[in-house]
Amino acid sequence: MLIKAQIQKLRLFSVIASTLLLSACAMSNGKTYVAENPPSIDFEFMGIPLLYMGMGSSVPITENLSLTAAHVAKSNYDKVVSYHPECDIALIESDNSGKALPNLGLVYPGQKVRMYGMDGNNQILVGTGVYHMDLNFVNNKYFKQCPGSVADAPIRQGMSGGGAYNENGELVGIIAAMAGKDTKLLNGEPLELERLSVFVSINYVRPWLEQFLGE
Repeated sequence: MLIKAQIQKLRLFSVIASTLLLSACAMSNGKTYVAENPPSIDFEFMGIPLLYMGMGSSVPITENLSLTAAHVAKSNYDKVVSYHPECDIALIESDNSGKALPNLGLVYPGQKVRMYGMDGNNQILVGTGVYHMDLNFVNNKYFKQCPGSVADAPIRQGMSGGGAYNENGELVGIIAAMAGKDTKLLNGEPLELERLSVFVSINYVRPWLEQFLGE
């Protein structure tokens, strides 16, 4: 799925023009690997996977709740507890009994992140890179008002709804999309990153999330 997008400057957010690709619909933007000792990640069916390659991921956060991308939740079979009003993130019901649950954390520009999600073989994949900045894609409904956190860690099809984790193993975001390598500032200056993988920051949606976590 291709979505034409422009990005507006808001406070510390960069101004760019780009094509945004929802990662459930694009193949990959780099090499990912089968993860060793990964966090808990679940496979999410979307529509008719064998025909439409519809698959995503989710991250258990309590014994009965998981986080995923909103565009994954709208096409799978789980009961949705809540969609964030602005961001590509949703809370779904899930039986997570016995699964390892992550702590929620923060990540700062220049720090390393690991992106975990599922592939079509029910394997957990990982891509490793650095978190760089937050951007607003004003022509995309999920990123017009919600900043997309950009990392250069590779992701691929099926990883939408999976988790971004900091070096302490804390969940810092939910994988949402990838942007094209030709991304440029509105003045034509290139945004010189090898790849742009986009996640929704847990820190940004924390007030919404805490309503359901009772914190």
